[in-house]
Amino acid sequence: MWPRINGSWTTNVDSIGLSSVPLTEVLQSPQQRLLTYPDEQVSCDRISELADLGITAIYDWGPKQVQSWHCLGLGYCGLVLLVQHQGHLAALKVRRTDAPQPSFTHEVSLLALANTHHIGPRIRDHSNNFLLMDHVSGQPLLKWLQRQQGLEKDSVQRLLTQLLHQAFCLDQAGIDHGNLRCVTAHIMITAQQPILLDFSSASTARRPVNVTSLTQGLFWGTKIARWLVPRWFQPDKHQCIDCLRQYKRHPTASVFKQLLDLLFVKDG
Repeated sequence: MWPRINGSWTTNVDSIGLSSVPLTEVLQSPQQRLLTYPDEQVSCDRISELADLGITAIYDWGPKQVQSWHCLGLGYCGLVLLVQHQGHLAALKVRRTDAPQPSFTHEVSLLALANTHHIGPRIRDHSNNFLLMDHVSGQPLLKWLQRQQGLEKDSVQRLLTQLLHQAFCLDQAGIDHGNLRCVTAHIMITAQQPILLDFSSASTARRPVNVTSLTQGLFWGTKIARWLVPRWFQPDKHQCIDCLRQYKRHPTASVFKQLLDLLFVKDG
């Protein structure tokens, strides 16, 4: 089992006692291939990019394992490493050499726009092949729900409302996240707030459907829906779908409020 890190959105390295591997040692080990995954040939350009970002150490830590190294995550366009940057933990997303995107330029622009609305991990720095962000210390939504002892309905409703409000803000900003129906993979619950992760599929070129996708992912046909419904909430699916259709035509704050009222109908 890999250890759990307790703490805030940005965690001080000295406060958690994790042992780090200096960047110079990583670059002299077989794990340097993580920088050009899945290729085995390490690019001098990537090493230079990494040095310019000011990363001093990389941690062999996380729930995923790639080439005998533990990582925070692995996706179709990148893998995410826990690193040390300016005395704090940070998340480093490494662009896969077989990624469909030629660089992180597009993802950075969309995440930066989301950051202006206080959504998503805060960008620290970036280059063509690396994206350095605040480390999000928390638990995936389903695990958070399952591990909380004595969790009350009001607490769950407050959390889900925060998530849906973030989706509404993205809709208003014209950003479609692209993966919000997959709730368990793209939401992390921290001590402060829920955080939406991974803007690699985000776009401003298509109509945003964040509220619709997130509502469906939370309440119908998914693993987390089977946990939430009927344990805490029993929304009328047909009424909610009608409201979502209305929201699609008129994505206003008043229609969004109507949706929340339907999803979290009061007992009695």
